[in-house]
Amino acid sequence: MDSPRFESFARSLAARMTRRHAAGAVAGSLLAAMGGTRATLAQHATPAPVPEPGATPVNGELAVRRNGKDLSADERRAFVDAVLATKEKPSSWAPGLSVYDTFVLWHRDAYDCALMAAHMGPAFFPWHRQFLRMFEQELQAIEPTVTLPYWDWTVDNTADAYLWDEDFLGGNGNPSEGFAVTTGGFSKGNWEIAIFDYTDSRRIPYIVRDFGAMPSAPALPTPDDLEAALGIPTYDAAPWNTLAPNASSFRNSFEGWHDCVEELCDPDGGMYPVCTGPHTLHNQVHLWVAGEFAFAAEGAREGRRGNQVVVEATPSPETDVFGTMAANSSPSDPVFWLHHTNVDRIWSEWMRRHGTQYLPETGGPVGHNLDDPMWPYSHLGMTITPRMMLSTRDLGYVYDTEL
Repeated sequence: MDSPRFESFARSLAARMTRRHAAGAVAGSLLAAMGGTRATLAQHATPAPVPEPGATPVNGELAVRRNGKDLSADERRAFVDAVLATKEKPSSWAPGLSVYDTFVLWHRDAYDCALMAAHMGPAFFPWHRQFLRMFEQELQAIEPTVTLPYWDWTVDNTADAYLWDEDFLGGNGNPSEGFAVTTGGFSKGNWEIAIFDYTDSRRIPYIVRDFGAMPSAPALPTPDDLEAALGIPTYDAAPWNTLAPNASSFRNSFEGWHDCVEELCDPDGGMYPVCTGPHTLHNQVHLWVAGEFAFAAEGAREGRRGNQVVVEATPSPETDVFGTMAANSSPSDPVFWLHHTNVDRIWSEWMRRHGTQYLPETGGPVGHNLDDPMWPYSHLGMTITPRMMLSTRDLGYVYDTEL
């Protein structure tokens, strides 16, 4: 269920409220409109002995998240089957949706101009860390041995890499079928997309991929690209958004925003930056997988700067493909989880090099300061702040590269 009535309600609420109110009252109202909250508190495991990679996490031991290419055939199957099961399991947060689609909905709505909870700001890393952990726990409720694997896109960077195998995530889109994914467990006819961006008039119900077709992302990031970002010693910098100077903001540089000059609000599509530089690293991976994004074919985009309507021109695309991973609802393509698990691993590596640090402590956007509750978690019965996300061990897991 992703009814026009609910979408209209959500948009109208967000439009009427200020950002500060949205971080509290609106978010609660949205969850209430979907049928209430879940009173499950986040679990923070006590650090414990680390098992060997691949071992089943038991008795409070730390789970080990592993490189996806090291999974056995049985482990691949267990992961795929668990993801498929979350698509069928009813959500306890949002009656009428599956567990899986609830996560897609949260990610989409986090872009709302009145919220901007998860992107284009300091909470990018901690928000997604909690998002991944909650999804992993849902997978483990189905199959306890499953942990989220990561995709090291600096190494496995071709269209025939392991993750695109038929027994894992399926391959590139089929040009003869609108670039639909037609192989694997998440193929057209076997995996139906239910949550769409508010501005998406096409509502294509299957995953679309066109590797490297977007002119701004013809290739995946290189090891040198990643090392350059990891070398930035400061987590983030004022003004704590996409305009933060890349040389002093690891978060902004890694998220992939460059030479941004302002941020505009599309009342339907959410906040977006006006940038003259390239999309790199995190953004680059989304765009490489997706291929061309159909909204660019419209030739212009309307946003708001305060009460002023601004029309921003966009370049004409070379193709007309709506890539799933380029949408705000990008978790509809399960490769999202492997990509963002790698993003999370890289954040851990950055802290290993530069220390456990986070900025801003105060003075940043609501929901992005060190001790700010983050939406939507606080309205699911959880108290989740960026400070609580600074150690994976406190959350019960480590990466195989940390052993």
